[in-house]
Formats: sequence, structure tokens, C-alpha cells
Amino acid sequence: MNKSLFLIGTMVAAVTNLMGQAPSTVPSKLAGFHKVTARAWSTTLVGVNFVRPVLASGKLDAEAANSLTDNNVDFNVALAGQSNLWVEITSGTNKGIASPVTAIAQRVLTTEDDLSSFSAPGDTYEVRAAHTITTLFGATNSAGLKPCPTATWNGSADLVYVPDGAGGYKYVFYSTAAAGWREVNSGTADAAGTPVYHVDGLWVTRNDFTNLTITFTGSLRATPTFFPVANGTNLPLNTVYPTGSTLANSGLSTQVLQGTETTADIVWIPNATGGWDQFYYATASPPSVTAGWKQVGQGDVDKGSTPFPSAFSFERRGATANVKMVPNTIYNGL
Repeated sequence: MNKSLFLIGTMVAAVTNLMGQAPSTVPSKLAGFHKVTARAWSTTLVGVNFVRPVLASGKLDAEAANSLTDNNVDFNVALAGQSNLWVEITSGTNKGIASPVTAIAQRVLTTEDDLSSFSAPGDTYEVRAAHTITTLFGATNSAGLKPCPTATWNGSADLVYVPDGAGGYKYVFYSTAAAGWREVNSGTADAAGTPVYHVDGLWVTRNDFTNLTITFTGSLRATPTFFPVANGTNLPLNTVYPTGSTLANSGLSTQVLQGTETTADIVWIPNATGGWDQFYYATASPPSVTAGWKQVGQGDVDKGSTPFPSAFSFERRGATANVKMVPNTIYNGL
């Protein structure tokens, strides 16, 4: 999975509400792109390490179960015409916690998840739209995935697996006959707007003789990321940070269930041969095992310096929880 990163600048824009006031300044952070490779005749795990720009931001005046209130922003204006929104708390103890937005009122955002125990009045927040199949691969498949010649799935095209939020996937392909994106087993319904949230890893099945390099663009996030993981699941996750993340600096050592090869949480990282390397955080067992990141089958060798590619898979053996990953310190101040 080849990846390159170019950070190309900073921009600051003011969001003006209906009254002509400027309740907040919305920084777009650094913008850039990275490349991933979908291998020929293979299914490859890839991540989208840049997000879409901030649409609204401010400070919370109130919060309750599944609602966030800012009396200084008119969300109906700031977010008009937008869909697949998500909100992130960007200050406080739980900086980085996020949830999809399910409804918008003038001063209130209704969230899919209850963030009331993770936020407080005075905390700052940012609202963005999730990436979609169109923003990632182009409305007319400018990414170059092998298309399907028929309007419904015939098994010959490249396929993108998008997590559906319920433990399954939506299987999306480009149809030349329909001149658009379609979902397997969904007839002729347009799938171009299928959302891809910032925590989602994607699988790309390449049904062709050549590798395909795909470029993803967007804005940089430099806050921690909370991944909701359920006991017994093995989820594809987006690394989020385009460069510099390793097992040791990710902060996951305090978040994972520690133990042995057979009892601890497992971080699955794709390797160069198309397979997987499996890592876990070992509890000390003197004299043979020291505490730290280890690789399954590799004994007590320290593996903390192992870098994250654009996406990884997380096997949760511990209790259902929000597992927090932090960016490398090179992101400090961004």
C-alpha cells in the first residue's frame, strides 16, 4: 500500500450567520492528498486520511442526551443543503469524540450518539460532511475503477466495501450502462452519495490485471480519534493521520485489552506480500516476556516502531468501548 503526502497550505475562512455576525472562524487546517494502491485480483484495505472542510464551528452553550446547542450559530444557514454530517468535540477531556448528525435545528444539532457524558458547555466543536463515493472516486469514476458494463452487478467490476454502521457493508461499483454509482442488490438506486465517515476503513476489490493507484484529498485532522469497537468484532478502521503513526505513539497501549497472543486485542496491519501481520500489547510475564507491543508468533521482540498504513483492522477481545488513538506529536499546533 503505497502512500505519499503533500501538505499544501493553510486557509482560514469566516462563517457568517443570518444576522451578518461572524460567530466563529473556521480553519480548514492543512490540505493535501495521499495515494493508496488497490492490488490486482485482490481485496485491499485502504483508508482516507484526509477529511472534508469544516462547515460550522463554535462553542457549546448546552448539551444533553443526543443534542448539542450553540446559540451563536444558525445551523439552518451554515449547513443548508448539506447531508451526511458529523460533529466532533475539539476541546476538553474527550477532544476528538464524534458522532453523525441526524437532525438540524436553528441552534441545535441532534446526534446519533449520546455525547452528553463526553462534552460540556464551553467545549468547542466542528461540523463536517462525511466523504462520499463521489468525493472519493469522482462522479464519473475519475479514480479509474474497473466499471461494470451493465446497470446491475454482473461480477466483473471493481467493488468498494463501505461499512454500513451495523457491522456489515454496502458494496458499491460504477456502472457505465447507468453512467453512475450503484450498490449490489439495490437495483438502479443511485449510490453516489453513500457516506464514508472518518473512522471507516474501506475494502477495494480489484478485478483486473493491473494495480490501481487511487488519490484521496482533503483537510488534515490533528485531534485524537475515537473508534467505537464492540466485543467480538474485527473492524476495518481508517488510520486518519496520513503520516507518522506507529504502534508506540498511537496511544493505543492504554486503550487495548492487554494480555497474550490469545487473550489480548489484536491490531491487524496489511503487509507488503498481501497478507497480515498481527500485533498485541503484552503484559509482562518475567523472565520471558516484557511489557510492550509484540507481533504474534515473534516472541518478545519489541514492535512499537511498526508504522500504521492508511488503514488497519482491529480485533476487539475486550469489552465494547470507544478506543482512542492520538496523532503523532508532529501534528501539535496544527
